[in-house]
Amino acid sequence: MRILSIDTSYSFLNFSIIKDGKVEFLHYIDSNKKTLENMPKVLNDMCIRPEDFDAFAVSVGVGYLTSLRIGVTFVKTWAYTLKKPIVSFKNLDILSEFTPVEYPKIPYLKVSNNIFYRIFEKDKESEIMIYKGEKLKGIGISLEMFKEIKLGEKQYFHPFFPFSAYGGIYAYRFLEKNPEGENVFNIEPVYVKPPV
Repeated sequence: MRILSIDTSYSFLNFSIIKDGKVEFLHYIDSNKKTLENMPKVLNDMCIRPEDFDAFAVSVGVGYLTSLRIGVTFVKTWAYTLKKPIVSFKNLDILSEFTPVEYPKIPYLKVSNNIFYRIFEKDKESEIMIYKGEKLKGIGISLEMFKEIKLGEKQYFHPFFPFSAYGGIYAYRFLEKNPEGENVFNIEPVYVKPPV
């Protein structure tokens, strides 16, 4: 099974090809171009054709809402028109699942002026929340680009974390148990309203 996995949660575009549960190809580009302009051109230039894949994976955030909506809309359209399965993934969940630290895990990411986080215990997880300075027990997990922000009692920073690759691996595991994928009409970007 080949899965095309796309993440447009930040200004950079990253996509991966997952073949039989392993990363076959990873592409990461950070440019000044907008996602709507950049994504079709990059995919076309690299001869990446949606019809050549068995399934799709797409990040629903957290992240910048406009770029997320563009990525989600593209991938949902491919899944619907090509009648292929689709799986969505949340980047905070992926950070937790693929970071080998003890529980509680506190994955967090900064988007504009807000820090979004979740708390993962062994058997439950919180909703996505906006950090307001509260003390949090557990290990904070984020990207090195956010290392000045320290949530939790200890921190683990990834120097590089390709959300599309890990999201694609997650999608492969999901599709092994649920080959039909998710309902394309239920997939929407994560939206958490900042406090006023």
